[in-house]
Amino acid sequence: MRRLVILLFLFSSLGLPQTFAQSEGDETKIIALENLWNQMQIAHDADAMGTMLDDDFVLTDFDGSVLNKSQFLVTIRDKSNQLTLESTQDMKLHRHGDTVVVIGSTHEKGTLKGKPYEHHGRFTDTWIKRDTQWLCIASQLSLIPKSL
Repeated sequence: MRRLVILLFLFSSLGLPQTFAQSEGDETKIIALENLWNQMQIAHDADAMGTMLDDDFVLTDFDGSVLNKSQFLVTIRDKSNQLTLESTQDMKLHRHGDTVVVIGSTHEKGTLKGKPYEHHGRFTDTWIKRDTQWLCIASQLSLIPKSL
């Protein structure tokens, strides 16, 4: 009987490394999606961006405005905002089952209606797993004051 309990314990623990590896793979996918997000903004590729967003997606922008998915995609299509740089750094992922919260810093440069700008900020993105696909359901941006 004791031998049976030990064998059951050993066999049940074999699944742990696979779960951990799958978790690491998912986190790698999310980091790749975050970086792809930047490229889609630069390229004004709203169609591709739309495939990464949940239908209930909401963005709270640095100016306090709140946009739903379709409103956000309009801003991606807007060619009066020409990004020349959109990068993220210091990403940290916090996983809670099929939800991952990503925090990080962002740096963007470009021109808006012909006027140059440069922003440094922080972001929080929330990703959920639907079936096998990770979708962003919420994003929040905050500017870092220039004096910091």
